[in-house]
Amino acid sequence: MPIILVCKLKGGAGATTICRELAAAALAEGTKVGLIDLDGQGGLTRWWNRRTKGASQADVNPTLLQLAAEMIPATAAQLRSRFGLVIIDSPPSVHATIRTVAAACDLALIPARPTVDDLDAIGPIARLLQGVVDFGFVQTQVPGKRSVDGAEALERLAVRAPVLGRTTFRSAYSRPPANGGTGFETDPAPQEEIGELYRRLKDRFDAGSSPDHAITRAGAA
Repeated sequence: MPIILVCKLKGGAGATTICRELAAAALAEGTKVGLIDLDGQGGLTRWWNRRTKGASQADVNPTLLQLAAEMIPATAAQLRSRFGLVIIDSPPSVHATIRTVAAACDLALIPARPTVDDLDAIGPIARLLQGVVDFGFVQTQVPGKRSVDGAEALERLAVRAPVLGRTTFRSAYSRPPANGGTGFETDPAPQEEIGELYRRLKDRFDAGSSPDHAITRAGAA
């Protein structure tokens, strides 16, 4: 089953948030989820530790996998057979190792806020992934559904690759992780936004996205 790499060049884009929210969406429909935290900041690991502390229901929690980046290509087939979904949180880097990890995945997601700095940072990541893995963007922390900045960012991102979803700026994403929760599990707005992103990802995989084909090319819509 699919392996998704969530990658970025700079911190603060919302990559760890996307990882845990997608995990919650998959768990809600009974999918077995594996998480790999390659980010040295360890945000995904700390969230998992809070979520699972004293937990007795393994079926409502993801599994945190202790795998180095170099081990992922060799274990990818085993991961796909063991889990319904594997989500990898990447460090903010365009190191060649990230490219190697991406080649073993089925899709890479690039989160981007509608800011000049974030949009400038997507170029190196997109070039790193080009021809290696199918990839798309997620707009994050958009200030409202009718945001001019969000609309302009959408136009700029869509020139490079599909924009598969968006999240709006709200405390419903930032507060629940303090207790190991997610916005998807606690608030209707994140449930709608993440639910839509998750459905689009499933549709993309059903359409045949894989490391061997459906590779996103420059200028794809």
